[in-house]
Amino acid sequence: MSKLRRHLMSGAGVASALTGLLLYAASPAAAVTIDVDTVAADGYLVQAGSMYFESYGDHFSVCDNWKDGAGVMGYWKVGASGTQHPIYDGKGFQECVYESHNVSETSYVYIQVCVDDDGVVKADTCSAWRRQYAGTPA
Repeated sequence: MSKLRRHLMSGAGVASALTGLLLYAASPAAAVTIDVDTVAADGYLVQAGSMYFESYGDHFSVCDNWKDGAGVMGYWKVGASGTQHPIYDGKGFQECVYESHNVSETSYVYIQVCVDDDGVVKADTCSAWRRQYAGTPA
């Protein structure tokens, strides 16, 4: 094999390795996602609404999953006794509201979701609080 060909092949190998390394370094750490669904009560079906938290980027979403004329109210808090923050989705069936909030990587995030009918949260439809570590896994 000529010196020039070996040099070009070697350069291509290095370039390929560097590209792979850059793609790996630029890709986000594995995100942890948790979700909760409303429960069936007061004439509303199970999973009428849902809420999600994704640790990479601290993304929250609240979604209306059922054509029942009601909206969905999600709540999130940092720590078991933290302040509850509401996220309301009144956009209608198969619509979601997305928000991002800066959450400390060393804390736990709690989420809950309920049906909200004309500004009245239907407490019997609320999911249990679900907890997730906000940091991404190594």
